[in-house]
Amino acid sequence: MFPRKPMLFVLGALTPFAAMAADIYIGMLSAHEGSLRLTRCSIGKPIYQLLSQEGRPLAEWPGLSPQALEEQAKTSARILGEFTERDGKPALQVERIDAIRSGESCHLEDWLDEPVKAGPGQQ
Repeated sequence: MFPRKPMLFVLGALTPFAAMAADIYIGMLSAHEGSLRLTRCSIGKPIYQLLSQEGRPLAEWPGLSPQALEEQAKTSARILGEFTERDGKPALQVERIDAIRSGESCHLEDWLDEPVKAGPGQQ
């Protein structure tokens, strides 16, 4: 077993690094008032404002079409980011956005609202 004081010192020294850990968020991207938002694919569909690492609102990201987002096109993505708050509302400081897919939704009601397509040999 480790001595108590040295162990507490090591844990205390590592705490700031643990607080900076990023999580993966999957959802639908949109643009609102000139900045990007993520509507998470979970019950309740929380909405996060996307921020740069410096804490400024993100207005664009390589591989994203701002025009498509303004036109409410379905665009899903995976975001690596750290949860924070901005003006009392949830936000994510983004490290990376990938798995960007246009025309796809991750929300269950969007899947249920789509007409069922008949496969080969079906009518």
